[in-house]
Amino acid sequence: NVDNVVILFTDIVGFSKMSLDMKPIEVVDMLQNLFCRFDNLCDKHGVQKLETIGDAYICTAGLFVDGNVNDAARNVLNLAKDMIRETRKVRLPRRETLSQDSFVSPQIRVGIHVGNVTCGVLGQRLPKFTVFGSAVNLAARMEQTSRPSRIHVTEDFHKLVSFEEDYEWDDCSETTVKNMGKFHSYLLKEVL
Repeated sequence: NVDNVVILFTDIVGFSKMSLDMKPIEVVDMLQNLFCRFDNLCDKHGVQKLETIGDAYICTAGLFVDGNVNDAARNVLNLAKDMIRETRKVRLPRRETLSQDSFVSPQIRVGIHVGNVTCGVLGQRLPKFTVFGSAVNLAARMEQTSRPSRIHVTEDFHKLVSFEEDYEWDDCSETTVKNMGKFHSYLLKEVL
């Protein structure tokens, strides 16, 4: 068990529909391009990539390294902002309906929570390190209820960074989380 782990989930908005309009190799190339960018950003911000599942990218701070949870929260939030900016640089395959000079980028949704997790290596074949617990589920739900190109966080996470002047937030709202109840949450103002 590890306390005060910051967990970030992100996925691509409309990925299933988008991938239907792409060749399988184009989907792989796009995900490789995007996830390599995210890997580099994790290194830059001192955040640990945990795994990718389809179009989802999951990372943590405070899991492998002892430190200040406020610093971990700030690192993850700055990572999330950079992930949104970097996603805008990824080009989807151009279709005949677009002009030669135009391009379309995917959009991501981001969810963040801080809490306690249980972790370990599971399985005998292709063993995999993973984390689980209600904190992981809540971070995933924040991502699922986020808006395109926005960062949705729980109140617990917001308390860690709310005093920072670098971040502007929409007013607190109440989010109903399937099988977990209602939680107060915040959306970071649009990332430019």
